[in-house]
Amino acid sequence: MSLRTRGVVACCLVPLALLSACSDAVEVDSPALSDAERAACTDFLDDLPEDLGGLEPAEVDPPDAPARAWGDGLAVVCGVPSPEELEPAAECDIVAGVAWFVPPSQRDEGSDLVATAVESTPRVALVVPAKYRGQVAFDAFGELAEPILSHFETTERCA
Repeated sequence: MSLRTRGVVACCLVPLALLSACSDAVEVDSPALSDAERAACTDFLDDLPEDLGGLEPAEVDPPDAPARAWGDGLAVVCGVPSPEELEPAAECDIVAGVAWFVPPSQRDEGSDLVATAVESTPRVALVVPAKYRGQVAFDAFGELAEPILSHFETTERCA
């Protein structure tokens, strides 16, 4: 699966901490959500595939975070804020109809990646450790498209 790009890139760092804890749980920041956002995120997360990108499920810490995890750190977090440096003419990677914003500083294949589906409401972030860049990440982006498009309203955001 290839990524198609459009527009002008804007740099941002999504404020998500993703660390491997002493346990097997994947630590994520838990965004503050309204009741409606939490309900939408719960429905979305419940509809995600058991395995993502060929990886088996992992526990999330905190357990009540609007997130799911797989393998050793691949995570989806629902309800994330808009990336701070996302500009009106931002470049996005379009995968199966979903516009993902990736900060330019994370485009190096050797770095961790936090991609945000900026045209969905609420927004969804895919956190990809460097070791999962490549086919695992491409598969995960593709597998997330249908659940995002079927659960959330989308608006044209990327140039």
